[in-house]
Amino acid sequence: MNARLFLSRTFVTLLVGFGLSGLAGTAAAQGTPSAKATFAYGMLKTLPSCSTTDAAGCGGTADTGWTSILKQQIKLANQKDLFLGAALQCGIVTDTTVKSMNSTSTSSYDTAEARGTIRVRVKITTPTGAQVYAQPNSGAELAAGPGSGEGIVFCDRIQQLKAKFSGLQCTADLTTGVVTCTTPEELQLILKTLNAAAFNFVAPNLQSGVHIIEVQARSSAATSATGTNGSLGAANAFIGMGSVAVESVRMVKGNDGTTLALD
Repeated sequence: MNARLFLSRTFVTLLVGFGLSGLAGTAAAQGTPSAKATFAYGMLKTLPSCSTTDAAGCGGTADTGWTSILKQQIKLANQKDLFLGAALQCGIVTDTTVKSMNSTSTSSYDTAEARGTIRVRVKITTPTGAQVYAQPNSGAELAAGPGSGEGIVFCDRIQQLKAKFSGLQCTADLTTGVVTCTTPEELQLILKTLNAAAFNFVAPNLQSGVHIIEVQARSSAATSATGTNGSLGAANAFIGMGSVAVESVRMVKGNDGTTLALD
């Protein structure tokens, strides 16, 4: 039997039906022989949402914190390195509605802003119980937010809408010439995206024994709105299908995963 096929049959596990709110079920690779590779996938979903008409927004109330979404284990016979590839379907919904009337001043706008972000990192629990994180463990993002600087951003969107309208159902005072509008004009923008994102991680110089691999995700949503006419910002972020592939390798001596100098 082909060795690669044997490994895939022996050490592949399926993780299905759990979300970012918690781990509903896991399955571990079976058998005592050391494995060179392992793989797991699952249907994942979460809907942390945030909706507000307040300029202060809803802050971190829609931040899930770091939660394990995929889990697998691999046994290393000797001190080796791990290559890990994590892939997720990543979606964001942002909804901004702006209502403005009377054009209060040339510098004043009614605004609405919405943001959704999903970050990912890989946690490894060693045979001694110590926890380490595969590298890289931080990356760039559009702007500072909950968990800023932690993990790799898989998707991030900031949507802002501004408006300054005169209003509808307006009447003019024939004596003073003052125009009064009783109904605000309204402008709404909704964006929905779903994309598949993947990133490769490395964990060098691991000891022998069974290592537990956990892909962790952090989903957050934030909004704000200004004005007195009912402007609204709303956002949520969600995850679709996800997978993780783990391979035991021996890297070139002295290679820690960082790139060589570029000319």
